[in-house]
Amino acid sequence: MKKQVYNVNLNLNYIFIAIILIVYEILSSIFIYLPIFYGVFFCYMFFLLEQRERTLYDLDFRWYFCLFFLFFTDVTHNFFIFSSWIAFFIFYYFFAYWIKTNLKIEKFIPITFVLCAYGFIYVIDLIFSYILKSDLKVFGVEYFYSLVIESLIAYILFRNKI
Repeated sequence: MKKQVYNVNLNLNYIFIAIILIVYEILSSIFIYLPIFYGVFFCYMFFLLEQRERTLYDLDFRWYFCLFFLFFTDVTHNFFIFSSWIAFFIFYYFFAYWIKTNLKIEKFIPITFVLCAYGFIYVIDLIFSYILKSDLKVFGVEYFYSLVIESLIAYILFRNKI
């Protein structure tokens, strides 16, 4: 019986970018005015899932790194663990295609996705806070700055891709 060999194309650029993003996320937990990148990663994950549907290729390192990054961001920024995952999957399965098909200004869809990312994560975090009877997390002005900067970044990166 012949053993099947899997060819894993793991580009070193992805690993280098992943390390930079992890270091950046640690710095963003120290310096509160750096954007968190929840919205940018929501856009990127949506892009990867759309790409998978078009090409029928399996999800690769980029998808799993996005999941890890969201988990790492939850931990470093004191959100409930997996709240961003839950928010993304609720967003993706119930709202993303509706927004994409019904929003008439197609170039602003990435900005809408960023707004939804922060909104959904905040609502999920509020629900967990209520269930566990812990203190409610209030978004301060630093999240507003993150929202504006991430909206600009998502618009630049994904305006014709989503």
